[in-house]
Amino acid sequence: MVPKRKLTVLVCVVLILGVARVSGAAYFVFTKKGNVRSGPGIKYRVIGQLAQETIAEIPDTFTDYQAKWIAIEAKTEPHKQAKDEKVVYNKWVHRSLGVVIKGDINEVDKYFAIKESGWPEDMQKLILAGKVKIGMTTHMVFYAWGRPDEVTESGSAKQKWVYQKPGTQPHHLSFEDGVLTNISN
Repeated sequence: MVPKRKLTVLVCVVLILGVARVSGAAYFVFTKKGNVRSGPGIKYRVIGQLAQETIAEIPDTFTDYQAKWIAIEAKTEPHKQAKDEKVVYNKWVHRSLGVVIKGDINEVDKYFAIKESGWPEDMQKLILAGKVKIGMTTHMVFYAWGRPDEVTESGSAKQKWVYQKPGTQPHHLSFEDGVLTNISN
């Protein structure tokens, strides 16, 4: 029988080492300390506890990111699974303990950069939702929408950024002194 403290440390190390995947992944970032359970509900036993800001990988086959309980993956012995066999997860966390971040590990880095930015909480929520609004700085817009497709400068303090997604109208953003002043399509 492994002592509870050693099991918790082992689960943390295994989860953190499992974050090495590069793309097509989703992650659960604990925003507060929380229990890991053996199933999706409080009736299942607690098998460990993870600290705030711990990053756990979500299995590729788990896609219900809005669910109340999120499956997380711990790197253990690999097992073979038949194509028609039902997927069984053995590590679960309650959604209220953190946030789901879809994408590669760079998205997790982006999440922490936004959270540690010192920006007002309402701006952080908009940025994490991929939205922009008048009054945001160029850095905020960059984190929300990424690198613009085109940047033009007029004068020392004015810029225009253009975002063009295939099949859509371009978005034109105007900045003065590094602050978003106008959004147009």
